Amino acid sequence: MKFEIRLVKGKRDLEAFLRVPYHVYADDPRVVFPLLTEQRKFFDREHNPFHKHAETELWVARDGAGRPIARVGACVDSYHLRHAGESTGFFGFYECPDQPDLAADLLAAAAGWLRERGIRTMRGPCNFTTNHDYLGLFVEGEAGRPVVGMPHNPAWYAAQFATAGLVKSRDLFAWRISAPDRRIPERVRLAMEPLLASATFTVRPMNMRRFAKEAALCRGIYNAAWSRNWGFIPMDDEEFAYAAKDMRKMVSPDLLLVAEAKGEAIGFCLTVPDFNQALQPLRGRLLPLGWLTFILRKRRIDYGRCLLLGVLPEYRGRGVDAVMIMRTFEAGFRLGFTGGECSWVLEDNAPMNRILEGIGAQMYRRYRIFDKPLT
Repeated sequence: MKFEIRLVKGKRDLEAFLRVPYHVYADDPRVVFPLLTEQRKFFDREHNPFHKHAETELWVARDGAGRPIARVGACVDSYHLRHAGESTGFFGFYECPDQPDLAADLLAAAAGWLRERGIRTMRGPCNFTTNHDYLGLFVEGEAGRPVVGMPHNPAWYAAQFATAGLVKSRDLFAWRISAPDRRIPERVRLAMEPLLASATFTVRPMNMRRFAKEAALCRGIYNAAWSRNWGFIPMDDEEFAYAAKDMRKMVSPDLLLVAEAKGEAIGFCLTVPDFNQALQPLRGRLLPLGWLTFILRKRRIDYGRCLLLGVLPEYRGRGVDAVMIMRTFEAGFRLGFTGGECSWVLEDNAPMNRILEGIGAQMYRRYRIFDKPLT
């Protein structure tokens, strides 16, 4: 098939870029298209503070009739380069039909752009970095609709990546917790009782009246608790505030928990309802009546995603994370949840994987990050 790959320049090209997934996935019953309004804001260099410390580029491929059929993006984040001390750039927003020659040219475009900037390793798929949603390639596990913020992709992407010389860097686990009767499993409750009785810390919901100050506390914990984790990229005040502002619209206070000891914040846990249950029928569009569909379906969401859980290093091993998970169980049940997902968890994060296995969670999906040497 004849095709042409061009840089995205201007609003018209960006709209073509945003519509590529509709070509690739067509009527795939598992896909949840991101809201187009949110995607436009994300790419807006004046709106999103991420672009102040990162250089990005986008490409869109069109067929002989001019229709957008594939895409890719690339990113060099100065915060990542400085923190990680490695010359790694990212590729992402990858969507491509089962067409090997097109896939090869798309990935070569991203790799060449990164190489021109002195980058020695291309990593992805990341949209744009490990701080953003839709991280990794789904490679193994239970097929089905992804939860909010997690990716879905055709099976042929793995072969396209392998042909392009991409190799595994890390796997990310998604753990499922089911509680159809909305009760904490008995063995979990019994194990928790002595811990709760002897705990030297407390766990409380976030105070939404002091949201800015509470968010600043969480940012401090985030940067301290995750700083040594693979893939961690620090967030500055402006970027964290930007992310927190959007999160405030999504989360119930009872699902954003803060752990404290001696009056100081020592950990936090963030869980969001699985908005994909309400978003899927919209196909990325709120207008003309998508917003009404979303409001009506939002009331029936019965699943959540725990996407952040961290404890300061000096307080680890004391059950703080386990208690926050239990309190999240309780809050979710009050909201009508019958289950949820903890994602993503690094494959080599043995303590967290052990805790989740211990409370009866099932590791049911595996996502993969790939690297490609550019030297």
